[in-house]
Amino acid sequence: MTSKKLKALGQLILFIVGIELIGGLSGLLAGDIKGIYNNLKLPPLAPPDYLFGIVWPVLYALIAISAYLIFYKLKTQRSEGQNALFYFGIQLILNFIWSIIFFKGYFWLGVIIILLLDFIVYLCIIKFSKINKWSAFLLIPYFIWIIFATYLSISVAILNKII
Repeated sequence: MTSKKLKALGQLILFIVGIELIGGLSGLLAGDIKGIYNNLKLPPLAPPDYLFGIVWPVLYALIAISAYLIFYKLKTQRSEGQNALFYFGIQLILNFIWSIIFFKGYFWLGVIIILLLDFIVYLCIIKFSKINKWSAFLLIPYFIWIIFATYLSISVAILNKII
């Protein structure tokens, strides 16, 4: 393997590990997500708690690979790539803070954040598709999952009114 390919592989691994760590830290800061989730009034279609622990690591890996593909194109498409990665950074921040806010009981603020997240991820898909179709394609499962999470968030906020 050439040093250029080794460097690219190392960068890809850093993207995946970094984004997985960001997701893990968010979950850690949110507290006892499993306990809180299981004590909420949940809507129809609410998945069992263990499913989140399977889905999120896979989604974080996909979005990391997606971002890496855009990062890799910075050499040839600098301004478009920087702009796309800026939006990616915004969605990563929104993703990070959502679980912390939501599972601390600020359900309606969590709804606002996840609606913003939906919109920014949609923009990322559009911006990424202009640079690398695969990077946009890799974001689609994430987008579908957060749309579903939006349904869950709104439902939980309605069903668990805190007066």
